[in-house]
Amino acid sequence: MGAKFFGARVKRLEDASLLTGQAEYLDDISFKGCLHAVFVRSPFSHARFTNIKKEAALSLSGVKSVLTLEDLPKEAQD
Repeated sequence: MGAKFFGARVKRLEDASLLTGQAEYLDDISFKGCLHAVFVRSPFSHARFTNIKKEAALSLSGVKSVLTLEDLPKEAQD
């Protein structure tokens, strides 16, 4: 009969590196030229953004693009 898996302890190989801070997480890896996205949401429930100043955001250091609902295809806006 095969090995018993149900009810048996299974040694987790990744635990030591996770508990000692030696594990590498996706956020620890950087790629040359990689950009990051940030989604801005209203801190108020049921609120709507009525004035988005793209030019002001684009003038900030590191900002490459500002996308809003109007940048999506019409069929994706609902």
